[in-house]
Amino acid sequence: MVRWLYCIILVAMLQSPALAANPLARQGGLELGGHDLGRDGPLRLDGEWEFYWGRLLAPKDFHGPHAPEKNGYLSLPASWNDFKLNGKKIGETGYATFRLRVLPGPGRRELALRLFDIPSACRLWVNGALLAASGRVGTSTATEVPGPSVLLARFPSTGEPLELILQVSNYHSRVGGVTSPILLGDAGAIEAGQVRRWGMALFFIGSLLVMGVYHLVLFSFRRRDVSPLYFGCYCLLWMGSLLASNTGDWSIRLFFPAVPAPLLNMIDAICFFLSVPVGYSFFRSLYPQEFSVRVLRFSQVMAGLFLAVALFFPALTLSRLLPVYYAGAVLQIVYSLAMLLRARIKGREGATFILAGFVILGLVGINDMLYDLRLIPSLFLIPVGMFVFILFQAFALSLRFSRAFSAVERLSGELEQKNVSLETEMAERLGLERKIVMISEEERRSISHNLHDGLCQQLTGARLRCSVLERKLAGAGEDTAELRQLSSLLEESVDHAYNLSRGLWPVEHDPRGMSPSLEELTRRFAESTGIAIEFQQERACVSCANEQITHLYRIAQEALTNAVKHARPSRITVAFTCLGGGGIVTLAVSDNGIGRDRAARSQGGLGLGIMAHRARMIGGSLRIGDAEGGGTVVTCTVPCEAGMTGEERDG
Repeated sequence: MVRWLYCIILVAMLQSPALAANPLARQGGLELGGHDLGRDGPLRLDGEWEFYWGRLLAPKDFHGPHAPEKNGYLSLPASWNDFKLNGKKIGETGYATFRLRVLPGPGRRELALRLFDIPSACRLWVNGALLAASGRVGTSTATEVPGPSVLLARFPSTGEPLELILQVSNYHSRVGGVTSPILLGDAGAIEAGQVRRWGMALFFIGSLLVMGVYHLVLFSFRRRDVSPLYFGCYCLLWMGSLLASNTGDWSIRLFFPAVPAPLLNMIDAICFFLSVPVGYSFFRSLYPQEFSVRVLRFSQVMAGLFLAVALFFPALTLSRLLPVYYAGAVLQIVYSLAMLLRARIKGREGATFILAGFVILGLVGINDMLYDLRLIPSLFLIPVGMFVFILFQAFALSLRFSRAFSAVERLSGELEQKNVSLETEMAERLGLERKIVMISEEERRSISHNLHDGLCQQLTGARLRCSVLERKLAGAGEDTAELRQLSSLLEESVDHAYNLSRGLWPVEHDPRGMSPSLEELTRRFAESTGIAIEFQQERACVSCANEQITHLYRIAQEALTNAVKHARPSRITVAFTCLGGGGIVTLAVSDNGIGRDRAARSQGGLGLGIMAHRARMIGGSLRIGDAEGGGTVVTCTVPCEAGMTGEERDG
């Protein structure tokens, strides 16, 4: 991994002319000597250029009868800030002309010059022809229009000496002069090198765009975790800075060539100033115990102040104050590295990857700031640093996802086991409930039989003895009124005992009928309530062999009770359908009463809980709906696995 990162940084450095070996210009002249532009590649026009301060000279000014007197020589690349004129430094603002004569060597070829990042405006002549311009050169802040950009000037060469005249003005930057190398080489090589630089810049910009959008989408899925939001914004801010600044060779102008320089500078400043507090917020969202909120407030205040300067003050003021922001940013980088190291020591999740990535990014950021301040000879490496940082952030994110997936798998396994246990427990409970109900029904059946075969028979025998005794007493001329009353009371007791027996266990003593008699149930309800109750049935078996028929009887009993009690109907229909052969048993109780809504508001309700519980116990389903023409229909369906008895079928 370290070797791979080293290769990335090395490739980025090789894209810069900073490493090329060059002959140096002496007193305004440069002879290439043994340097072949075709064989050895482009060279930097470093060395002593003629320097004419406070004058914007054109080629004709050097070829008239009175040649201008130079102020000295300035070794490029360099700023003119510290150049002394009459014993005083000239400072950053002003304008000047640079001149260099080059002997390119014999041979006819197509050459090109590359000028990069000259603050703030410039014009270039080659052998008297104006080939390139950036912005509009002026003699004051009002007349100058800044336009820093990459300039490629192509021209033919026959081997004759070249005269290069460069006008430069600066009223918008803290550094004046030519601060980046000027390249000379074959036109194809110069243009191919610039294409490679733009290609690499767009590669890094695309990486930032993809990671930024990816993290914002992650945040949209899980808004409780704000770290993807901060990191996504951080990537997009650096993407904007690279697009609009010299760090990315102003790549935005490949798509929008007419974007004015002030707007580019504004985009670059806003993105850069906001990136520092947003990046710190990302760290704090990951490790709130390590990263102080006071440092976050300091970062936000500092970014706000510099944004105000960028929006409301001249560009030169912002450029002069930029070293102050650099100092604050360096302090935050050092602090963040220390806090990430603490998080790593404490074993925070992903801290190892975040720390490793930010070490690269932090060092690269410090390098770029020192290079921008012209304190060290280097080149801009922030695109490489950001790429490495987002790569390590991807590693940390993958680690978090991996652990989250492992936790989900573990919890899913535990949940599955609990579900199996719960299903087993529910099955056992349902079986137990069924056993309890069956025991209850068996007890009902036993009590019903005891009443029917025991008490009812004894009461019937007592009533018959009373009748015999009454006839004997009547034959003897005795008064039998009290005996008739006792006989009548015994007869009522017999009827009441029979009714109790049928209510506890609805058994038809006719062996050809259904075991639980729905027909008898409807008849007794009709007699006791005076409501017209019709019973309809369609069944395949002569004698119903379904074990669940008793529960259907209880559901019908509850439905009839609720209909009579709450619906106030004048007619009720009970329909029982079973076609046999392993089909479906259907019980429907419908009435023409007041309907569900009004009945639900009446006191007591419809007793749906009892019916629904019994239906679930026997594996059936219960539905409550509106009957045609008004009223309510209660429908219960139960699987029938009993088949047919094999005797006869209903026609």
